[in-house]
Amino acid sequence: MNNNNLEKQIRELGKANIQELPPLLRSRQDSIYASLGTIVQDPVEKEKKKRIYPKITAAVTAAILLSVMLTAIYPPTLANALKQLPLIGGIFERADDIGLQAAQRLGLTSRLNSSDTHEGITLSAEEAVFDGSRLAFSVKREGEELEGKLAGVTIGADGKPFLAKGAITSAEVLIDGASLEQFSDGLWKAMPFLSWIEGAESNTAIFRLVDSSNSGISNKPFPDRFVLTVTLGLNGMDEPFVLQIPARKATINKISTPDIRAQVGGWSLILKKLEYSPLTTRLSLMLEQDTDEDHAALSLVGFEVKDQQGQVLKDISQKVLSTSNRSLNVDLLTEPFEKHPNMLTIRGYLYEFENPQSKNGAFKTDSSGNPVKHYIDGLEINVLVK
Repeated sequence: MNNNNLEKQIRELGKANIQELPPLLRSRQDSIYASLGTIVQDPVEKEKKKRIYPKITAAVTAAILLSVMLTAIYPPTLANALKQLPLIGGIFERADDIGLQAAQRLGLTSRLNSSDTHEGITLSAEEAVFDGSRLAFSVKREGEELEGKLAGVTIGADGKPFLAKGAITSAEVLIDGASLEQFSDGLWKAMPFLSWIEGAESNTAIFRLVDSSNSGISNKPFPDRFVLTVTLGLNGMDEPFVLQIPARKATINKISTPDIRAQVGGWSLILKKLEYSPLTTRLSLMLEQDTDEDHAALSLVGFEVKDQQGQVLKDISQKVLSTSNRSLNVDLLTEPFEKHPNMLTIRGYLYEFENPQSKNGAFKTDSSGNPVKHYIDGLEINVLVK
């Protein structure tokens, strides 16, 4: 494909182109949770795609029998409350994240012992895992009269979204007492990225902190050990909640620097670094163009990673920083591959926008609600995985 055709393709695509339980039930539930350490788990190779199912053990059987017995004994209101009980297992185990599931299965996670209580509401840090690139930790909320979600908006009876009492409104972190700005030596573009999502239960949240050492601006990775101080603001609460998260690197990562280049027309895609662990797959990419005539098109290019079985690895974060009008660095973090592949494929694409005349705004989606991607012919790299 010549340069004119590629530029035309990108421009055209750009134009075309977020009740309180009774004491008996509570005490029985607590005793069941306390026995979870004896649950037998399958090796990671037997994970089901995107889901992990623990073996049914005596503790699980007891939970099922307890639910059935209490449903028969107590009135319908309690039976309905039983349906809201969390499943046996940790928050990571039920997350829609195969990296977190695998980390728990492999014994890489650590149980946390940090909580804070204000006005009858308690936030507890539950579990954490750290592989050098991503620190993930879970938080659970307990308290009365809290019907909404801990993370994100709640849909009311009228079908409208609202921020419920006790929902997270802000989060700030310190790394060994230093703010993220201090940790990155004042370079805001190189600051670690903090985000959070809802857990499988509405009273839980999963946080992730990703370093920016592959940004091309700063080469300051997380230390192998540090203490993360987390300050969370909740809607309707005057005082913030403070939790301590000890982080310790629990993996030995595989790293390669293949320096593979794919060229098409006046464009080049370079894979500078590949790093993977049971928790994440991370790629450091550079996209370049021969001229700086179409910088807008350059910033619209995205990337995906596919394993040898054809499974697209789910994005965790994709940080893009321009180094000039002709190039940008891409720090791409995805979930790990479920089975070790011999090869990974990195492909460049452009999104199509709902408004065909716009180069920004909402993306056009398919029948499944996924953004419509247009792959750029030739902008593809295949890399062997050792």
